[in-house]
Amino acid sequence: MKQVSCPQGIKSTKKWTPLVDQWGNKIIRVKFPRKACRECQFRHLCTHSKSEPREITLRPQKEHKAIVRRRKQQETKTWLKQYNQRAGVEGTISQGVRGFGLRSARYVGLNKVHLQQILTATAINAIRLFAWFEGVPLAKTRVSSFAKLAPD
Repeated sequence: MKQVSCPQGIKSTKKWTPLVDQWGNKIIRVKFPRKACRECQFRHLCTHSKSEPREITLRPQKEHKAIVRRRKQQETKTWLKQYNQRAGVEGTISQGVRGFGLRSARYVGLNKVHLQQILTATAINAIRLFAWFEGVPLAKTRVSSFAKLAPD
């Protein structure tokens, strides 16, 4: 029988519900007994719900192991180096979309669209070169509204 225990040792109910999340991934929803959760003095540590019991979402074992393996891989220097390259490329794409309207083409026809893309890339490079010659520092990543509230 498949069961999990909460930190207080309460066993989950027998019914494990296999579902699909909003992105199409397989998940398993596990619920705990309503009565046991309602009477537990440590309820506030398990759930934010005022009336419903604790509920946890699990992934199938194969998917869970893949996620754990990928998260561990993300801590390596090799992964960070590759990610930094990707961040640079995404910054260039963002600059093209936000500053030069790269999201949609102004012209019809493959040749004209290709020419627009070449001219846009040239303009991005010219602006970056000009900023480099002028000593303009690279922009820092944006800070979220929540992070701005933190004291320095």
